[in-house]
Amino acid sequence: MANQEKTGGRPDLLVTAFEQIAEHGWSRLSLVAVARQAGVSPAEVYRELPGRAAVLRALSRRIDEAMLAFDEAELAGLPPRDRAFELMMRRLEALVPFRPGLERLVRGARCDPCLVLLTACRLDRSLAWLQDAAGVRRFGLRARIARRALGAAYLQTIRVWLTDESTDLGQTMAELDKQLRRVQSVAGLRPPPAGRAPREESPQPA
Repeated sequence: MANQEKTGGRPDLLVTAFEQIAEHGWSRLSLVAVARQAGVSPAEVYRELPGRAAVLRALSRRIDEAMLAFDEAELAGLPPRDRAFELMMRRLEALVPFRPGLERLVRGARCDPCLVLLTACRLDRSLAWLQDAAGVRRFGLRARIARRALGAAYLQTIRVWLTDESTDLGQTMAELDKQLRRVQSVAGLRPPPAGRAPREESPQPA
């Protein structure tokens, strides 16, 4: 995988870290090796990625920002399911440079409960933003249940995305559409009947 560069010519340290994960696995990730590969000092890596957990935190933030960097006009008038589809596809497209490392992470997570916990907590926060951006008006327990449904759809789609080498991610889009249709009722993505406005729920602590 080609190492992407940030402004100023410095290699993208997050991409470099995932290249190291792809080659050596999560448990053997060395941030000093990341510095060596990027041609920078360990201190520079430390400022951006002070630990392994920071690598996952930085990826989550970058992908969330990619998901949310949309012009509202692009999604205006779309029903919640279609908005959720567009937002999830923005995430998956932004993840493409990290795919080999993520594939290695997925394999490693099967025997690393801590890694599963780290990623699950961040995914729940990301899905809360997705709910809000998609116009899902659910609160409290119903919102949490909806996020679980969205998370299940997303993770199932990731399985297809990991092996989808097409330039347009056609297989991924088909799988995501199928999964969102499957969970649309539980996830609050079903559009209201024609002529009826969505029913507002009383907010409860999420």
